[in-house]
Amino acid sequence: MSATPAIEVKSARRTFRTSGGLFGTAREVVAVDDVSLAVPAGSVLGIVGESGCGKSTLARLILGLLPTTAGEVLVDGQRLDGMDRRFRAELIQPVFQDPFASLNPRRRIGDIVALPLVAQGKFAGAEIGRKVAEMLERVGLASDMAGRLPAELSGGQRQRVAIARALILRPRIVVCDEPTSALDVSVQAQILNLLAELRREFNLTYLFISHNLAVVEHVATEVAVMYLGRIVEQAPTAELFHAPRHPYTRALLASVLTPEPGLGVPDVGLGDILPDPANIPPGCRFHPRCPVAIERCGSVAPPLLAAAHSRVECHLAVAGAA
Repeated sequence: MSATPAIEVKSARRTFRTSGGLFGTAREVVAVDDVSLAVPAGSVLGIVGESGCGKSTLARLILGLLPTTAGEVLVDGQRLDGMDRRFRAELIQPVFQDPFASLNPRRRIGDIVALPLVAQGKFAGAEIGRKVAEMLERVGLASDMAGRLPAELSGGQRQRVAIARALILRPRIVVCDEPTSALDVSVQAQILNLLAELRREFNLTYLFISHNLAVVEHVATEVAVMYLGRIVEQAPTAELFHAPRHPYTRALLASVLTPEPGLGVPDVGLGDILPDPANIPPGCRFHPRCPVAIERCGSVAPPLLAAAHSRVECHLAVAGAA
């Protein structure tokens, strides 16, 4: 395994300005706030958190679809800013949540999968056709699918097309942003198994973003938990799921529904206060919802406690009480 991380994010920050409307005041929304992480080549980093925590914005920073407001992103040891788009496409590719929305409804499947090859401008027509046929077969689609439109395929088949398009250039890294959440449960398992097979076959590195903790536990080698734009805990998957240290991580794990009858919806003790990226509280940003917050949580930002393979931002974790 290479010593150079496949993905390295250094103190990345991304803000947006929102319009205040006719009589309101424009506000700054902090979507990603001083995030640093490194993803070793060949591994799978799962990123979890509630909607609006910054997961998808971080994915777009790593893909180069959005510039950072501050900090930097490196892919395969090279800075994204200023990188040639064709070269970047050979290093890193996305698989998005909704395959129907990410595929051109007017293009044939074969043309959709071939598009990255055509954009590179260095492949002949016969070679493009051969590569498309091979990749469609590899993701479990019959060759006659190449002549169909996306609307003629099922959701699972469309996601296989999206995966084929992402891998046609044989990138080293794939960013999967909720790749199974729009699919039926039975189809989710098939797509997850396919992604696992492709990772082993092509020695891929995955950044896997999801709100489904069961899926992340199944696929990830390491997990990062985001809250209001920051990574509040990161650890190897088994460690994080069996011994979470941050109160927010524990609340996320407690929120998972169980099949046991009579238990109902779990009460995780987070109250009715929803996080607002345009109004980040002082101190620990989780303290308004934290069931175990102490006085200094409301005024003093928690220090980062880092160990060999894990890190957490929490006063109580530092004190040994979390």
